[in-house]
Amino acid sequence: MTHLTHSVVAEILVALVFLAFGAFVYANAAAHLVKHGGSVKVSSFQLPEGLVAFVLASYFALIIYASTAQRGTAPDSVTIKDLIVGSLAFVVFAGGVAAFLKLVRKTSLIELFGLKKQSVLKIAGWAVCLLAAGLPIIRLASYLTQLTLPKDELSEQSVVMLFRDINARGDFTSLAEFAVATIIIAPLCEEFLFRWFFYGVGKRFLGPIPAGLLSAFFFAASHSNLTSLAPLFILALCFTVAYERTGSLLVPMGMHALFNTLNLFVIYSQAHGWIHAE
Repeated sequence: MTHLTHSVVAEILVALVFLAFGAFVYANAAAHLVKHGGSVKVSSFQLPEGLVAFVLASYFALIIYASTAQRGTAPDSVTIKDLIVGSLAFVVFAGGVAAFLKLVRKTSLIELFGLKKQSVLKIAGWAVCLLAAGLPIIRLASYLTQLTLPKDELSEQSVVMLFRDINARGDFTSLAEFAVATIIIAPLCEEFLFRWFFYGVGKRFLGPIPAGLLSAFFFAASHSNLTSLAPLFILALCFTVAYERTGSLLVPMGMHALFNTLNLFVIYSQAHGWIHAE
């Protein structure tokens, strides 16, 4: 019993150390942004971009409302085909916005993306460090959600259940398609839309704090899962801070891809007995 108590205390202390580290890193980043200003330049966003963002945001709001209206009913199962179609839809949205900005508004996407601001090594370093610092905070949000939500409200995201299913079936073709959709397409398209476009336009017209909160909420709510709402909201705020701190959209894209990769690796490892499920 004493050994168990000591073990639990040690785990709590380690968790608190990591949590303190994450809080320090993001507090320091926030202080830097307050003192020096963010690196995301939004002066090129004008009324046409605002109108496009409003239309897209309204569409996402309708989708979110429709998903919340179905709460209490049995969730629809998601197939790999559904995931691919959804991923292609995000590609179409992102491509349409990019085409509008490039062809109609004559906007330099390279400049707005911040593609010239960081080397590949710096981008990778920022992505790894900022994600590592944010994970304890995200984990705390997940833990508090587990404590506060009624048990009948707790559920996994449908895409997570899909991954468990195709992993259990040993369907390696579907696993590869799933990996491409969640590790490549989702980080690229979602960061382009939520961080670069929605946050950028929001910052231009509303200011950085309201824009950060709104874009983070849209990102979290678009996943249509109450259990993951708070953790994904915190994750999105981490992405926004990383974007403002570095000025390069590739950093939150890298963080997003790494986050999804880690989650899939954990689920895959649990299914194969490499690590114990919680």
